[in-house]
Amino acid sequence: MAFFEDIGKKVSQTSQGAIKKTKIMAETSKINSQISAEKRTISDNYSKLGEKYFELFCENPDENLAVFVTAIQEAQQRITDCEEQIKKLKGIECCPNCGAEVQDGALFCTGCGTKIEAPPPPPETPAPDAGVCAGCGSKLSDGVIFCSTCGKRVDGQ
Repeated sequence: MAFFEDIGKKVSQTSQGAIKKTKIMAETSKINSQISAEKRTISDNYSKLGEKYFELFCENPDENLAVFVTAIQEAQQRITDCEEQIKKLKGIECCPNCGAEVQDGALFCTGCGTKIEAPPPPPETPAPDAGVCAGCGSKLSDGVIFCSTCGKRVDGQ
């Protein structure tokens, strides 16, 4: 019977050790979760601090921070440029009065009612004279493919 008692003690000790290790792991996990939450709080506050600094001092930053301010300003300009490209692709203009987005070709702004002036048409470039070489200005005979004076191809000049 002593054999079974020894086995019982060993099983009891092993289970007590396993329970203790499980409790330690659970507490460690809980504490690590708290640490992660505090790190997120610090990171969020660093970000807010940087945003606030940028708002207050972007025109005259400390020399140690000027490189970051410049990088932010350049990135903001690139974003603005990209947004303008998207508007052009979608055929969207901005109202000169209120800045609202207006569909290309609209006569009036949907935000403030301002009349939208149509941009002037681009100047027309005169079509090349079919009877004159674009390369040298020599008179061309009908049906020729190359200029006999300079050798420039006539069709698709």
